[in-house]
Amino acid sequence: MRKQKGITLIALVITIIVLLILAGISLAILTGENGILAKAQLAKKQSDQKQEEENNILKQYEKLLEVEEELPDNTKDTEAGTIVKLPNNWLTTTPNEISTKDGNIVIPSKKIANVYAISDGAGNTVPVPYDFYYVGGTVESGVVISDKPEDKNRYKGLEDVPDGVSYNSDGTVNKENSELKGNQFVWIPCEAKNYVKTNFGSQFNITGWDTSTNIAELLPVKKYSGFYVGRYEAGTSEVILEGNVKWENGSSGGDMWQNENFSSSKVIEGKITSKAGEIPYYHADYTTAVEMSENMYSTEYVQSGLITGTMWDVMMNFITTDKSNYSDLKNSPWGNYNNNTSINYTAGRGRYMLVNSSNGTTSNAVVSDNSYHYGIRTTASSEGAKRKNLYDVAGNLWERTQEMCYKTDDSNIIFDIRGGSFGNNANTAPVCHREYSYTFQTNTSMGFRPVLYIN
Repeated sequence: MRKQKGITLIALVITIIVLLILAGISLAILTGENGILAKAQLAKKQSDQKQEEENNILKQYEKLLEVEEELPDNTKDTEAGTIVKLPNNWLTTTPNEISTKDGNIVIPSKKIANVYAISDGAGNTVPVPYDFYYVGGTVESGVVISDKPEDKNRYKGLEDVPDGVSYNSDGTVNKENSELKGNQFVWIPCEAKNYVKTNFGSQFNITGWDTSTNIAELLPVKKYSGFYVGRYEAGTSEVILEGNVKWENGSSGGDMWQNENFSSSKVIEGKITSKAGEIPYYHADYTTAVEMSENMYSTEYVQSGLITGTMWDVMMNFITTDKSNYSDLKNSPWGNYNNNTSINYTAGRGRYMLVNSSNGTTSNAVVSDNSYHYGIRTTASSEGAKRKNLYDVAGNLWERTQEMCYKTDDSNIIFDIRGGSFGNNANTAPVCHREYSYTFQTNTSMGFRPVLYIN
């Protein structure tokens, strides 16, 4: 009889050990840092991130997409502020593929835009960047837009758009009762062929300024037939400055704005404004003017910047009533100049500041006879200083531009300034005049104005 063979104890132990080793290896493969489960989790996370990225991009395009069949055509009977069909040249066809860091996302070809179109109520179609809103005005009188939805259609149908500001008895702005809340810009219509600099016959040196126009700034003008410029000189209420910048009671009992060493003050944080009733950002050197203008907006739809020389000239051609001789531009009695006594600065509207140019100290101007107003005005302190819904282009402060006068070396660059100031005579430094200023130079009468570039 044959004996049955069995598993010895040693063989059983070895088998168990091998099984344990294999189980450990399997567990490590499944749960380790580089295990199957970890890799699966990482793959899922990457897939979710990619899907989220795709969704964000698609949402972005859905916001930009204009459904043509759902929008009306613009006619002379279309109500002002109505969103209408976009002109074809304002639309851009997206590519079939959009490259991302994780690969290519394939989406259907779509027509998109960085603007929507509104009617001005006179048959004209105006591009309004997303995140901005039509306030009022026409292409002829100056279309006004705002960055606050509360201002939408506030003065629709009106050609002459007021500043929408309510004042307290001391001349400060009553924000709660003011009808316009946001920063405002005015549309300057211009065909690309007319987007050129103009010699108005009023400059310090007829051969001393750059007569060319940057091609980059011409591209959006060619597409939209115009551009947006700040409705007011740059304001300071939302800018925090280093130093003593405040209103206080003067020794004579009147308000006084003490600004010690303003020329050496630096911005800590905040952004400039384009609103009525603001203390203008005076004593601005060129670099500050550029940086503060560019930092105002930077979105997928618009980029803000400092006004250029060509923009200033096109703005002059927009506001002039004498397109043959520019007589109204060469003699600007409607601005805040030291020899202008025609504007009635009503008491309580804005603030009046006499200026000591040596230290920046300011105090109330004498207004008892309604004639003397040698000093800085808050923005839009008189309706008499408005043209085409733009305020304080003539006077109040010299406004810096990106137009270069000449350059001897990198430390000696001179740029043109425009518009004259409260310290100038309207006849010698009118609104169209070209003067110059060094890059680093600051002055009590030096300010600037932002513009919008539509992407």
